[in-house]
Amino acid sequence: MTKIREKWIDETKGFAIYLVVLGHSIQYATSQHYNFNGNLVFRLIYGFHMPLFMIVSGYLFWYSLNRYDLLQGFLSKLRGIMIPCAVWGFVTWLCDILFMGNSTISLKGYLVYTFYSNWFLWAVFYCSLYGFITKYLFRNSVWGYGIVLIINYFVPEFGNYAGTKRMLPFFIIGILLHRSGMVAKIKEKKGICVLVLLGAMYFICLRLNLAEIITGTIGSAFFIVIFYNLCNEKRFNVFSRLGEVSIGIYLFTGIVFYFWVKEYFRISESYRYLIKSAYVFLMSIILTAIAYILCKLLQKSAVTNLLFLGGQRRGGIEKK
Repeated sequence: MTKIREKWIDETKGFAIYLVVLGHSIQYATSQHYNFNGNLVFRLIYGFHMPLFMIVSGYLFWYSLNRYDLLQGFLSKLRGIMIPCAVWGFVTWLCDILFMGNSTISLKGYLVYTFYSNWFLWAVFYCSLYGFITKYLFRNSVWGYGIVLIINYFVPEFGNYAGTKRMLPFFIIGILLHRSGMVAKIKEKKGICVLVLLGAMYFICLRLNLAEIITGTIGSAFFIVIFYNLCNEKRFNVFSRLGEVSIGIYLFTGIVFYFWVKEYFRISESYRYLIKSAYVFLMSIILTAIAYILCKLLQKSAVTNLLFLGGQRRGGIEKK
């Protein structure tokens, strides 16, 4: 049976992870007095980039739903998400002790720190559990996912669960998007009109400051259609490579921004806007490149690939 490489998935993930780094550069590399929330680029990025990540995660999760039962699925997510979360949590906790002096050297301190760090990975883990439970109880029915959304709405924001309350709707959108084959249908219809409509709607949503579920879904749909339709273009190869190691880039750059960039590499507010913009852009490029090189080195060993990247495989997602 012929296998088709779904390269557009890695391209979309790579694009999204670069936007994460760029957004953090705007936030942490500029002056503490800079109103980054008023920055147009920052608002454009934060209007959709994490929803896009979560929709893609849900889209990919469809493969896991078809491959694993409840126990196997739980163990696969422990391996692919919780192991890197625990390892990078240890690295972050150690950096906090060595460079900030805010944590104590104890097992409890490490566990607490890991539990409250890397909210997005925890959200993907919780959403995945919801997905497997929905398969087990409701056979992946649409109404079953509706029940899960209702339950999620009433769950209190305990511990690190707040991110899951925000992201679960997008995760389920990704699952249903894959199940329905809607993206392929848009491609068949030469979706230039769809792109124009989605782009206009996204700017209107930002302008009106509408809810994240609306803005994030429309913005994500815009870029999903772009990458699905243009996935064979060589110009996007750089995003494809970044997408192969997106987890590592997200975790590594998060540590660098928190412990070093915001403490030692902020640019003064006295510089002109163009100089500050160039500095932020250069910072995002450099950190993304460093993170990518580090992740490729980690992939060379099966042990470090498992510990730091969850055994993330090279070369995209395949489907039969």
